[in-house]
Order: sequence, then C-alpha cells, then structure tokens
Amino acid sequence: MKHRSRKSQPKGATPHRPYGETVKDNEKFKTYYKSQNMLSEEEFEEFYKALQQPLPTTFRITGSRSNKLQLREIVEEMFVPNMQAIEVEGQVFEPPKPLSWYPDHLGWQVNVPRSLLRKSAEFAKFQKFIVAETEAGNMSRQEAVSMVPPLLMDIQPHHWVLDMCAAPGSKTAQIIEAVHANDQLNELPKGLVVANDADYRRSHMLVHQSKRLQSACFMATNHKAQQLPTVHVVNEKGEKEGWQFDRVLCDVPCSGDGTLRKNEGIWNDWRPSNGLGLHRTQVQIFLRGAQLTKLGGRLVYSTCSFNPIENEAVVAEVLRLAEGALELKDVSNELPELRRKPGLTTWKVMTKDGQFVDSIDDVPDSNLPASVFPPANAADLHLERCLRIYPHQQDTGGFFVAVFDKVKPMTAADKAKVAKSHGQQVNEQEVEAAEAKEENLVKSVSKEEEEEEEDQESPKEEAATPAAAADDNNAEAIPAKRASGSGPKRESKRQRKDVRQRQEAPFELMAPDNPDVDEIAKCYDLSTEFPRDQYILRSEDVAKNRNLYFVSKPVKMVLESPDKDRLHIVNTGLRLFSRQGSLQDEIESPFRLTTDGLPLIEKYFTTERRIVDITDKDLRVLLLEHMPKIETFDPETQKKMDKLASGGCILRIDLAQAFDKPLKTTLSMSMPIWKGKSSVNLLINKVDKRLLCQRIYGVTPEPKKAEKSEA
Repeated sequence: MKHRSRKSQPKGATPHRPYGETVKDNEKFKTYYKSQNMLSEEEFEEFYKALQQPLPTTFRITGSRSNKLQLREIVEEMFVPNMQAIEVEGQVFEPPKPLSWYPDHLGWQVNVPRSLLRKSAEFAKFQKFIVAETEAGNMSRQEAVSMVPPLLMDIQPHHWVLDMCAAPGSKTAQIIEAVHANDQLNELPKGLVVANDADYRRSHMLVHQSKRLQSACFMATNHKAQQLPTVHVVNEKGEKEGWQFDRVLCDVPCSGDGTLRKNEGIWNDWRPSNGLGLHRTQVQIFLRGAQLTKLGGRLVYSTCSFNPIENEAVVAEVLRLAEGALELKDVSNELPELRRKPGLTTWKVMTKDGQFVDSIDDVPDSNLPASVFPPANAADLHLERCLRIYPHQQDTGGFFVAVFDKVKPMTAADKAKVAKSHGQQVNEQEVEAAEAKEENLVKSVSKEEEEEEEDQESPKEEAATPAAAADDNNAEAIPAKRASGSGPKRESKRQRKDVRQRQEAPFELMAPDNPDVDEIAKCYDLSTEFPRDQYILRSEDVAKNRNLYFVSKPVKMVLESPDKDRLHIVNTGLRLFSRQGSLQDEIESPFRLTTDGLPLIEKYFTTERRIVDITDKDLRVLLLEHMPKIETFDPETQKKMDKLASGGCILRIDLAQAFDKPLKTTLSMSMPIWKGKSSVNLLINKVDKRLLCQRIYGVTPEPKKAEKSEA
C-alpha cells in the first residue's frame, strides 16, 4: 500500500512526522516556567532554545588517583592532539575539552553529536576508547551537572557517607573515590559508603558501578529511602548507638525536566502536576536524610528538575520541620567556574487543572499540601543560597542543589550523643519521646496510597527514571522506565515480598583463627598488620569457603549489629581470594588472588617470593596468548618464574614502557596469575584483557573457546 505524499493530504490535516520523532516544544512548560520569573524574558528564550539542542557527551575519569592521572595523560597526549579542527559534513568541531570547573581535569566534554562521531576516523577511535574504558570501569559516561552534588559534599576518607537514592551509581562512584583518596598512603579504608535504592533491580546497578573501584568500605542496600531503618552499632568506646553519617546525599526521585535534552519523551509528557505528585515523597526522603546526618555533618539535596515545588518548596519545608537544626550553606565560592543562578525566594503554584493559586485556602478540597506554597518567612531561610544550574549557561542539563550543615541536635541520637559527651546519663523516656516525634515527621505512604499501590502505577517510580538516568548520558546503558509511565507497573506488596525472599545470601564474618585464613597468611607472607578478623563469606560459601571477601572496620561494625536483620544488604565486601577448582600440582594454598582485591592486599606482602617484574614483551605474550608457556617469556623472566612456587603469584610491569610514546605518569600495574609447572594463567577477565590489548598494542586478542575468565 502506498503512503500519501504531504501534497495529497486532506486540507487542514496535521502533517505526518517520521515515526519516533519528537516535537521539542511544550506550551504548558513555557507558560508555567515563565510565570516563575526564574529568568528574564530574553534569557528564558535562550534557556528554552538550549533545551531543544542535543546534550554533549560528558565523561569522568574514575578509579585510583594513579590510574586517573595516567588515563588523563592518554587522553591529553594521545587523542586530543590528533583531533584538532576536524571537519565532519562541512562543520568544524573542536576536540574534547576538560570541564573547567571539575577538579584536576578529570571531567571531559565532547561536543560532536553522536550521529556524527563515526563519520570521523579520529572521533570514532576516541569514541571506541571511551566505550572500552567505560566497560572496564575506568571511565563513567556521566552527565556533567550530575557530577556536582558529590563535589559539594566535602567528603574525607574517614567519613561515613550515605547515598539515599543511589542507582545507577555514578554519584556513588564519586563518593567511593573521595573516601579512598588516601589509598596512595597505603591506608586501609576508614570510611563507610552506604548506597541505597528503593528498586531491587536498580540496586544491583550500584554493585556493578562500585565493583571496579575495589572498595572494602562499600555496602549496597535496598529500602525506600524515607524508611531506611536505624541500625545500632557499637562504637570505638564500646557504646551502642544508632548509626548516623558524616555526609548524606539526597538525590531524590523527581519529574526530571532538567533532562529534557537527553530524555526527549518528557517533551510530550510534561505537565505542571508532575512535581506536585512528588513533593511529599521528596520531603520525607530529605527529612529522613537529615535525621541520619550526624550533628556537625553535611547534607546535600538535589534534583534534576527546574520545578520550585520539588526544589525550594521542599527545602523550605524541611528547614521548618528541622526547627533550626539545619543551616542552608552559602557555597558560592566553591567550584567557582561552575555557572549557576541563585535559588528562588518566591514561586507560583499551579493546580492539576492548570489554575494558579496563591494559598491552600484557594483549594480547600484538594490533597495539595500547604508546604508547596512559598512560606511567609522565605526571606529568613536564605533560599537564594540554593544552586540552580540551567542548560544555556555552560551547555549542560538542568540541576538543583542545596547544601546544609547540621548545626543543632535534631533527633534522639543527636541528643543522646550530646548528653554523653557531657558525661550525662541518657533519659530513656526522653529518647523514646524524641523517636516518636521522628516517626510522626517521616511517615510512609498513607493507608489510602498503600492500597492504591496494589493496582496502580506510582508517580515516584515513573519519575525516578529521569533523575536516575541523569547519572549517565548513554541512554542505552541504563534499562530505565519512561517518565510518561509507559514502564512496568509498580510491584505489589506481595511481589515485593517475593523479591525479598529471593534476596542474596547473608554475609557471615569469618573467625580470625579460621584455618584458611592461617593458610593464606602463610602462603602469601602477609604482614601481621593486615586484619584477620575482617574476612567475610556469603552463607552459601561457608561450607567450601569458595570466595573470601574483606570488609573495612565500619562495615564489620554494621555486620555485627544486633539490628543487622532489619537491613536488606544487596552486596558488600571486596573479593580477595577464590579457591582454585582443579589442582594438579603441589601448592601451598588452593586460594588464588583476585584482580578486585590485589590493590588492597599486595601492599601487605612482606616478601617478594611470589612477585615477578616482567617486560613489555612478556606483557604482550600474556595478553595475546591463552595460558602461555613459561619458555615463551624473556630469558630473564623465565629465570625468575622458575624460582616461583606453584599457585597464586603476582606479575608487575611499569605500563609506561609499553606505550610507543613515553608517558610522564609512571604506573606500576600488578596482575594476578596462577603458575603451573610449565605455564601461567593470567587471572584477569576478558574485558580487561581485551581493553589492555586495544589501549597499548592496538589489537584485539583472538577469543579462545577454552579460555576461562575470572568471574
């Protein structure tokens, strides 16, 4: 059947658009935001035009500091010089450039549209490099404005940090890196990072994001953020106390119109009521985050929305409920090259019917909360200290950030700690009264809403997509639901219960005198400074001890908590050792080293009897051949390997010597192997093996059917 041409369409008919094409225009959006007076008339047009343009690709170099610096040098010295003034389809594009406000040139932007990347050999090569490094966990394709909140948290290595709505985990990765800032000093992690998400499946993204960062102080949990349970831990003084955090990030679910440049579906689905439906939930999550923040700690609230109902109105309501315990900070001097606008001190409220109203009295029969309206004391709250980031200012998405310090006691835990610090006895009745007040402030969904959850889609779940997806500007990388509600139905209570019953096996601490711990310490000549009481197992591994994990002291404190069962832990621990399956040689220990745990454990080797330095030639053999014979290595390396005992060993190489162009940054890379009588097996996964070959030698190793990669 032939399609009509546009000329043959009936008079007055709407012209057909190509399937899937989005009209980037929404009159309701313009009417609503123009009325907020957040920008001048002239600047609003500039803002609106920017929203209609594609979002640039941005990425962040991740991992340990030494790895970051080397990757940055590869980008700066090997790619950027070859990408000057490249012309594609008659248009000249500038090379990738660092984000001026991101520290140490570790955040980058590529302005070439994705549709044109492959039409330039140099840009295509760079794109392939980014994809490979992202797959290996060395880069994160993260929207630029999404990088801002963790930078304003002022995270130190000893801090306990909570990311309340964390999936897919790009911000969590930034937090982990900040806690590990002292890794170059050979220090075990002293901090704790708890990354939580309400969606069970999305919480597993956190595990994927964090795994490559090799952190023993990370824990992923699955709870509604506003219902995060209080877990009591025993502190260094031997006192039992409810856990609280030095830093808390509330990057809450939102309507997500700040992501219009990336999530084009929002153009069709946007309506003023989207923000109204999320306001209560955002207040609840933010308030729970404030309760879990230590006295003297810092709390950051953020959304990827322009809507003041989700932003300044939420901030104002939580400041009211906190009764002076929170102070909105002026961070105008931080990230000075980041362009931003001040928060709004007044705004207009539009009902679901599209009518502007001035107060709750104008809509007496609605479920609209009074807190969506500007408070009478707005001037005293310093709402202008909030950050509003608009897309036309630095070619980004839109974002809202507010930073707070907790300056006065707010919760039972706060008051109990203050009393104990002054040597006072804690009055349990007062504590219980304070806890009851907290329960009243942070409510779960109402009974009516709870019943509706059984059969209806949840606005929170639908809207969570843009907010979370803002963490990654590669849309295909995240299996997200559309903001329009076209995604799956919300799980019923019975379905959620079934998911919980399928949860991961519990984690069990190993006894420090476990025979396997003794055997490993002896085999690998581990220093007595390496803790023996921080090994854990999944309960499914207890009988065979197949995989031994290691956790930081704070994670151990949580696992020892009498309230541990209240906490749904999705994952924790850094895998240090795995039991080798088939053993044919006489060996000291069947446990092999893992790539995840090697950076942590290697510095505790007291001898080098299981360590060999190799050459560039040896590295090429290892990467291109499957289980190469020892006789294929450099003669000097062969002599060293002949002296090694069979079993788990480490090969080291300065990667700088492997590149044709010398690098300023030297990086000694260590790789675990399993040494047999006549051959060695490199224990890195296929992705890393392929990546190293591509990065250093420009070739891809041929896949071997018999090849086994480390799980």
